Amino acid sequence: MAAVAGGAYLVLADRPVRVEQTPDPRTSPPADWLSGAATEDVVTIDEMGEWRGRPMEIAGTWSDNNEAMVELWQLHDEEQFGSWDRPLDIAIGGIDDDQQDESWEEAAEGAYDDRWRESLTNLRELREGKDTTYIRFAHEMNGDWFDWSVDAGNHEAFVEAWQRFRALQQDVFPEARLVFNVNRESVGTDMDWREFFPGAEHVDVMAVDYYNRYPYVETAQEWADSLDDTDEYGAPKGLQQHLDFARSVGLPLAVPEWSGSAEDGDSPAFIRGMYEFFSENAGTGAGQVLYEIHFNVDKDDLNWLLFGEYLRMPESARTYQELW
Repeated sequence: MAAVAGGAYLVLADRPVRVEQTPDPRTSPPADWLSGAATEDVVTIDEMGEWRGRPMEIAGTWSDNNEAMVELWQLHDEEQFGSWDRPLDIAIGGIDDDQQDESWEEAAEGAYDDRWRESLTNLRELREGKDTTYIRFAHEMNGDWFDWSVDAGNHEAFVEAWQRFRALQQDVFPEARLVFNVNRESVGTDMDWREFFPGAEHVDVMAVDYYNRYPYVETAQEWADSLDDTDEYGAPKGLQQHLDFARSVGLPLAVPEWSGSAEDGDSPAFIRGMYEFFSENAGTGAGQVLYEIHFNVDKDDLNWLLFGEYLRMPESARTYQELW
């Protein structure tokens, strides 16, 4: 262990790396579910795949402001995902309320159609000839931290706006899959997010971002007890509840962001629980887990990392490596 400001870190300079040739995910038989990561760069993603002994079958990224959703810098040649031809999950924003005073009411009237169409057009061109692109439009809209937050005051306009975006996506980039991605629980919305679900015909994949927080799960029993939790508005919170909702509307479920939280603790039980849940429910059909992406991004004082030189969750990292 090495003493570092902010907590104890495990130095993995001699972390085990498998030396056998890693199968090419483009030619290997598909797994029961697509498993991947979001990292600082593609090299790190593939290194993480070698480390865990399973190639990365999908990657996650974000272009979630008005400029980024159009420019899509990381998808251009010589940039992070310019050569990535495997499945890609990309979160794009919806509106910019802070800087440009936008609203879902204006979106419902078509005020941002031109920008959305340009974003979809560029995304189609940049992903041409590559595997499936999953578009997370207005992700985590049931929380109060993004400009595109949805609540009791604007939820009807949001549904209309979502359906407009869906029509554009079907016209411009029909090969993509549109993902309705909620946060694990609603925060500050004053309503059940299921009331602004836009309808299964306007969605290809249900999704939930799922971090080990609120409540923090430390044991196998706590994990099991958390699966059927609901939030303060009665909406799904536990992972089983989210899967059940996806099944009820005839859609597969994705978990585009997930990880433990070093700030809360080091919980191998959470990692094992996630793996077993993915394994037991994997598939492409309604109420099955289609893909998951570990959030291995270096931010918040290394709070989420399972792979890297310094780790604050060494036991969780070992469990992840052993299981995957």
